[in-house]
Amino acid sequence: MLDPFYVSSPTQVWVKLKYLIAGDPQTGMTMWPYLRTTVYSTVEGTVIGLILGAFAGLVFSNNERLGDIVRPFIILANCVPRVAIIPISVVLLGPTPKASVFNVITVVFFVGFFNAFEGGRSIKPAILDSAALLGASSFNVMRSIRLPMVLTWTFAAVPNAISFGLVVAVTTELLAGIQGMGVLLQTSTSNVQAATTFAIIVALSVVGLLLYFLAVGLRRIFIRWED
Repeated sequence: MLDPFYVSSPTQVWVKLKYLIAGDPQTGMTMWPYLRTTVYSTVEGTVIGLILGAFAGLVFSNNERLGDIVRPFIILANCVPRVAIIPISVVLLGPTPKASVFNVITVVFFVGFFNAFEGGRSIKPAILDSAALLGASSFNVMRSIRLPMVLTWTFAAVPNAISFGLVVAVTTELLAGIQGMGVLLQTSTSNVQAATTFAIIVALSVVGLLLYFLAVGLRRIFIRWED
């Protein structure tokens, strides 16, 4: 029904996928060095972005006036197209995995921030009034009351954050020519290798699924009190 020149058959995709895993019979090339770079950029950028976003959300949610002032600017920064930032990051950091990590951070930061901010703001006023009545300082409220809620909301965002991070890392590699899965995808597309292109997409989908379940497992470990 479909032209195999543009949409390859499942059999050919499976053959190319085995070549990516075990090595091409002609060149011996595998996807593992490229996949290692992509996963490294994704995980590192996601961890750093979530930590920075959670910290910012915790601080700004603990100070209502400061949060109201800063939040519009963060929303404005979040509206900037990420594709426009990729060339800037490549110019500043070069076509290296550092550029991928930076772009992942710029996306994941906002995911972590908005979840952490809403989590910190979701504390019931009665709890805050009781803490103030008992003489708790603003720092004590942030550490003992807001922090557990912020951690809960932040870890709830981990599965989505890791998925966004993988997409951004591959996009950066695709546009900047960084030696990752994005380069393999760009090469196969440029050479009109439909089977290889779909095989790379399948491999990235499986990796994304594994990272998602890993993130879900970490969430269950670190926020046991939600069970």
